[in-house]
Amino acid sequence: MFWFLSLTLAGALSAAPAPDSKTPLAANAASPAEVAAALLAADTRRIRAATPRVGVVIDDGVKRSRTFAGLVADIHRTNVIVYVEMSMGLPSDVAGRILFAGAAGSQRYLRVQVRSTLTRDQMISVIAHELRHALEVAAEHSVVSDKALEAFYKRVGDSPHAGGGYDTEAARVAQRVVRRELNG
Repeated sequence: MFWFLSLTLAGALSAAPAPDSKTPLAANAASPAEVAAALLAADTRRIRAATPRVGVVIDDGVKRSRTFAGLVADIHRTNVIVYVEMSMGLPSDVAGRILFAGAAGSQRYLRVQVRSTLTRDQMISVIAHELRHALEVAAEHSVVSDKALEAFYKRVGDSPHAGGGYDTEAARVAQRVVRRELNG
């Protein structure tokens, strides 16, 4: 095993340009979309689609919106796991919502529901809105139950909906930015 490691290291060192070389090193940094796509494909992914159709919508959002891809990457640095699903049962004035699903150990589980009758671009922007909420929840470690989620948004949210939910400016901004990126 040691000889293999030595050969590998020797090969890597011999292929490197000389220290006084004027040849620039090529940087192959992954794009935000590539990073997010890799995270979504991993067994340890933190954003999980309830159906293949939802998975396609999320993948499309990652490819077409830098902000969406950034939200995906940011969530992968938290202790929340987000399940995204489509729903026919949302109140008429609600395009999407986030729900507390449970906690186990240090992990917290959230559900994002998105109205199934939205267009693909609307779904992507609404999912972005809800992923921003997931980041807000991730930053608030006291949210470990439905009641704690409700209390958190009563404290930090605004714009109460007829159905009793709250919103934040950060989530509205994320949705608007993603919508612009999809149209641009």
